[in-house]
Amino acid sequence: MTDQNQQSLLLGKVAAYTEILVKDPSSTIFVSLAETYRKMGMLDDARQIITKGLKLYPDFGPAYIVLARVLCQLDDFDNSSAAFEKALDFDPESLAALVGYARVQILLKNDAAARELLLRARKLSPADPVINKLILSLPEISEAMVAEADEADEVAEQGDELPDISTSLVSPTLADMYLSQGLTERSLELYQQLSAQNPDDLTLRRRVKELEAQIADEKQTVSVESATSLNQEVEPSPLAAGTVTESVHGASGLSTLETLNLWLANIQQRRGNV
Repeated sequence: MTDQNQQSLLLGKVAAYTEILVKDPSSTIFVSLAETYRKMGMLDDARQIITKGLKLYPDFGPAYIVLARVLCQLDDFDNSSAAFEKALDFDPESLAALVGYARVQILLKNDAAARELLLRARKLSPADPVINKLILSLPEISEAMVAEADEADEVAEQGDELPDISTSLVSPTLADMYLSQGLTERSLELYQQLSAQNPDDLTLRRRVKELEAQIADEKQTVSVESATSLNQEVEPSPLAAGTVTESVHGASGLSTLETLNLWLANIQQRRGNV
């Protein structure tokens, strides 16, 4: 995927997530929105969104993971470490938090701490190639650790299948783990099963709706990308109060932030005219 297509995909996600927040300001989709901003390199915007969201959900572990990633990219390693620790306080088995925290420790040259975090992560996912690669990249690996890595590789060769969601392993933690690895549909299956088992849990029902909306948005975005050539401009829909003349990629002279802000302003104006 070209940089232009990637940027278009991210802009589409921002628009979709913003729509969800406009409809439901209490939605936890703010985490996905902040993560998308982070991937676009808009770190200050990402930090602002995640900080605001944490005021509503101060005990939401995934939000601290995104905050920690943003702070790490801003070279604020101390506060990034604190955010990862907070995420692990809420979910000690979060692979995203363990691996992310380990990367920060590697940047800080704390190899022993990084190795401990990665070994914890590998117990949860022995076949994960990223985890094993990071462990073996650390200096002064003992023979015992190399043997342990080889043993993990043997486990991986025996079958790298996802756990059966019909087993007792079903939990929000496992669902979030799938989501962090990009397996959105698999995560949705788990949340649907959890919601069926706990029909009175509003949090689970809301999570199902959020994931369904995210999957629908991703499929729609991919469809648009497939039908649009690299040189074709994608223009926003006309507003009730007038039409937008600049396209997302054709607003000459505008920076990414200015273009994005124009897009989001159009969304908010359109909803105000409904």
